[in-house]
Amino acid sequence: MKKTLKTFIGAALMISMPAMALDGLEKLSVTETVTINAPAKEVWDKAISFDGLDSWIPGITKNELVSGVPNEAGAVRKLYVDDASLTEELMGIDNKTMALNYRITKENVDLLPVTHYTSTISVVSKGDNVSEVSWSGEFYRGFPESNPPDYLTDEAAVKGVTSLYQAGLGNLKKVLEGKK
Repeated sequence: MKKTLKTFIGAALMISMPAMALDGLEKLSVTETVTINAPAKEVWDKAISFDGLDSWIPGITKNELVSGVPNEAGAVRKLYVDDASLTEELMGIDNKTMALNYRITKENVDLLPVTHYTSTISVVSKGDNVSEVSWSGEFYRGFPESNPPDYLTDEAAVKGVTSLYQAGLGNLKKVLEGKK
């Protein structure tokens, strides 16, 4: 537990430290939150399933654990949307505070128009059967040079991440509330 918490805190500090601008680009961020009528432990167990993201994020056709132990820092997964994929690493997880952070290690701007993406998902109990899930991310647009194509601009990056978070959280709510 101490190692997990230490790893999580170290990774969280890395994420929260001001990053040097990537070739003068602005670091972008998105945060989305949803309230789910389910106990926090149940929500957390579903949200942290590092090798089961395809069970609650629409469009993910396969979630393959590439290395490591599921739900432990250092685990690596490959997410597929049809034949396209991207790879993510679980940087830190804290079961006590119900928070995890991860990063994309092999990007695919056709799936998510971003680079240097890091993210945090957290679950907070709001009562016996009510939870709040927050999903936040920091990233740069998918094209690091001047005059990006329309699908790789700052606006496209924010829109892509916002859409992902809204769809994922909306479906997580549906999946968990539908079990009742």
